[in-house]
Amino acid sequence: MTDRRGRGRPKDTETDTDTSAAIARAAVLRFADKGYEAASLREIASDAKVDVALISYRFGGKKGLWKAIVAKAALDLLAALDRALADVSDANPHDRLRHAMKAYLAHLLAWPEVPRLLLRDITVDSERSQFLLEELSQPLHEFFLALAQAALEECKGEVSHLQFRIADFIYSSASKVARRDRLAKLVAGMEDDATFEAALHDTLIDGAFRCG
Repeated sequence: MTDRRGRGRPKDTETDTDTSAAIARAAVLRFADKGYEAASLREIASDAKVDVALISYRFGGKKGLWKAIVAKAALDLLAALDRALADVSDANPHDRLRHAMKAYLAHLLAWPEVPRLLLRDITVDSERSQFLLEELSQPLHEFFLALAQAALEECKGEVSHLQFRIADFIYSSASKVARRDRLAKLVAGMEDDATFEAALHDTLIDGAFRCG
């Protein structure tokens, strides 16, 4: 790596940032592939090409590393949804809801290892499950519920089990993206990205909420 340090700059600022990013990326892939319990810090360190002791130093161990990458994944997803809404700030509530739903699916499709990582811990009754609930699930549910309620108020429509529909959209989207390989063995055409995305839109967005 080219040394770009300037005079007076902390010695390892860029290297530290790059190394932490490499560790986090390796951890996401390992946790998504093998699960928290089966993934080892030695494997993650080997993938990131760092000494295993560095992970404990930077993140406080395996649980600290997991929490760090989950928190980052949550921030990235919620930031992507905020940007999507900013792009349609003048749209009506129904269109804003649909645009946010599409942005959510697009983010999952761009980072499929993230839903794979999260779904491994979401049904486990543990500290990790609670952390995931507070860090991502609840904020995500509140985000979409507020949009859906505004859309319903605008069109004066009624939708049964609205909160359940929102939760189902969030979890079903993540599950289908995470389990795409299995779906492809049951449903023809799911190997094609455009066909898969269209199927997600038709069943999860149109099926979750209609105005009128």
